[in-house]
Amino acid sequence: EQVRAMSVKEIKKLLTKHGHSDIFATAIEKSDLIQACVDFCIKSLPQLLTDKYDLVANICHDSPAEVGREGKRDPLAEGSYRCHVQHMASNQWYEMQDLHVQETMAQLIGLSESYLLIFAKKDVLVENGTGEKNS
Repeated sequence: EQVRAMSVKEIKKLLTKHGHSDIFATAIEKSDLIQACVDFCIKSLPQLLTDKYDLVANICHDSPAEVGREGKRDPLAEGSYRCHVQHMASNQWYEMQDLHVQETMAQLIGLSESYLLIFAKKDVLVENGTGEKNS
């Protein structure tokens, strides 16, 4: 319903924004464009929603028990931060705090109280930073 209410210009802008400008290349009339959008949503959208992600890093904040209670002090200003990072080639996890680095078990990452989680899409190369898809 929302797509049908949009102008051709708005639909083209929306498709271009999401990287699917090829859909409107063959459409001559608005009805053709709407049908192409609907076909795309029915056929391609379920595949886009099945993307999988791997956890590659985890940042935790540890603060003393008395900090943050009853508004005494800012809990993020005190305490320390730890970072868990996965070495992609060896699949080994490391825990880093300041200059101290040690190996850790992947199962312990899920037990930590995370402040920030960093994920990578499964089919994207992370280790070389190219963003190219795996073959």
